[in-house]
Amino acid sequence: MLAFYLYPFADNQKPVEYTAEDLRNPLKVEELFDYCQIREGYITKSGWDFLIQTYGYEELYRIDQKSGWLDAESLEEYKLEVEAEKELGAILED
Repeated sequence: MLAFYLYPFADNQKPVEYTAEDLRNPLKVEELFDYCQIREGYITKSGWDFLIQTYGYEELYRIDQKSGWLDAESLEEYKLEVEAEKELGAILED
């Protein structure tokens, strides 16, 4: 699992999963970042690895600036925040 969205979360409903195909679409990545901002979306470590490999940090930073999720004022600060998010994402994979 690369990423998922928890809501709407009805009884016995599984989270909505974002696939590699979904995450190849920058608009879907922006949507996911929007969900992450309100703590309804989550990205696993594998998901971050996929996003970084697919887009690179610079493009992810641009997408995130549209979303407004991570509050980084520079690319270097963004990289640090992503690394922290990757650590949290590793917990989701355990």
